[in-house]
Amino acid sequence: MEAPKSPSKHKRFTTKHKLLFKITAVIFILILLFLGFYLESHNWKPNTSSYYTVVIDCGSTGTRVNVYEWILGSVVSKKSLPILLHSYPDNNATNKNSSLWKNSCQYHCMQTEPGLDKLVNDSIGVRQALEPLILWAESLVPREMHGETPIFVMATAGMRRLSRDDVFRVLEDVEAVVKDHSFMFDKRWIRVLSGREEAYYGWVALNYKMGSFDDDYRRGSSTLGLVDLGGSSLQIVVEIDRDTGDDVNAMRSEFGLIEHRIVAYSLPAFGLNEAFDRTVAMLRNNQRVESTRGVSELRHPCLMSTFVQNYTCNSCSGFHAVDQKNHSQSQRTELHSLSLAGNPDWEECREIAAAAAMNMSDSQVSHQAVGTNCEASLFSGIGKSIII
Repeated sequence: MEAPKSPSKHKRFTTKHKLLFKITAVIFILILLFLGFYLESHNWKPNTSSYYTVVIDCGSTGTRVNVYEWILGSVVSKKSLPILLHSYPDNNATNKNSSLWKNSCQYHCMQTEPGLDKLVNDSIGVRQALEPLILWAESLVPREMHGETPIFVMATAGMRRLSRDDVFRVLEDVEAVVKDHSFMFDKRWIRVLSGREEAYYGWVALNYKMGSFDDDYRRGSSTLGLVDLGGSSLQIVVEIDRDTGDDVNAMRSEFGLIEHRIVAYSLPAFGLNEAFDRTVAMLRNNQRVESTRGVSELRHPCLMSTFVQNYTCNSCSGFHAVDQKNHSQSQRTELHSLSLAGNPDWEECREIAAAAAMNMSDSQVSHQAVGTNCEASLFSGIGKSIII
């Protein structure tokens, strides 16, 4: 006859299983807690609620692309403005391996050159400038979201210099390229910004990035002012606390519950590249240019002694600071393509830089007193005629 099982042994077996179940449950709960902490600490956001925008920035020196990923502020917090999750390009190694990456620029390095204003009546050139940027943007945005992702193509000062007919031709070529791709677009999203719009958008971007428009930002605190030095133009924006009577440049902008009063100026031809071109034109007017193997060499006092480089002065033909009626055809040709050599001279550089900034000849500047605080009559050349 089989001996009955020991009650104490069966009890020990049941107790062992219960203990094992409890340990497993505790481990599972700890894993869930750890996972939740990990996702929270890495600012995880549900992908289904994010969306993208693509912006093509057509500047005077080149055409650049930005891809932004956003989430509605109301999804994750009580913020009224969208929250920027990612901005591309960033500085990761994948971007730096792209042929579009430019090591020479400091803040935005995914671009094609030259600017679209150099591509009038060149539809192939416009396509070559835009298509690599759009393809790169398409690789970042999930394919299933292409049709609901808007693309904006905004041109600035370089295109503002062109005639209305030339602008129309370039924008038509741009539209033809954008149509061939999968992003959502509207013809109104492909245009040339006015100088005031360019200044305003720069101010908005700066203050959004710095948190000046956040709902918890101190009421009554002023926003940051902006001085944006581009290739062809200079933008200046500042918030004001009272009406100035300047209906042309004054603007009102509302973010959340706060209305901001600002003045926005755009100074054409005061960009860095155009100002430098003016110095080249002035030097060419005053120097005896040496020619080596058919290439004209110009010595520049603001460049290092080791600097030697071929240079194309794209804007020289339009400057009024140099009396071009006295130039022969060969001199005008030399202005556009020459070799620059550094010949550092601080005093000469200071004078010609001041002349370029004021759009005057260097001889005019040399007879004026320039104080350490940049006052006196040096700035008398700035007037409303150059503000748009």
